[in-house]
Amino acid sequence: MTYLELIFLAIIVLLLAVIGWMAFKLYSLGVTILNVQDTLEDSIEVLDDKVESMERILEIPLFSDSPEIKTLRRDMIACRDATLDIAYSLSNSLERQFSEEAPVAGEQQ
Repeated sequence: MTYLELIFLAIIVLLLAVIGWMAFKLYSLGVTILNVQDTLEDSIEVLDDKVESMERILEIPLFSDSPEIKTLRRDMIACRDATLDIAYSLSNSLERQFSEEAPVAGEQQ
């Protein structure tokens, strides 16, 4: 073998090692992303349950004109709205991601 062949062989071995390392890193990143997605989906379900609970509480009429109770009601409404905004933004970003990954049938690329 000539020196040029040895150099090419060393470069090929090095590139194969780099490809193997990158494949491992990409696999571990993919597993991490899937775990985060599962956690987000579970969290959205919990948020939906809590929003329904808050809706039931907010439908109860107030029998006191106390400013503390009115402030508490306003705070609960703000928390509900913020929770809904988070859930909608997360679900919209996930839906957008899935719609970009899976092309619609009959769609040309």
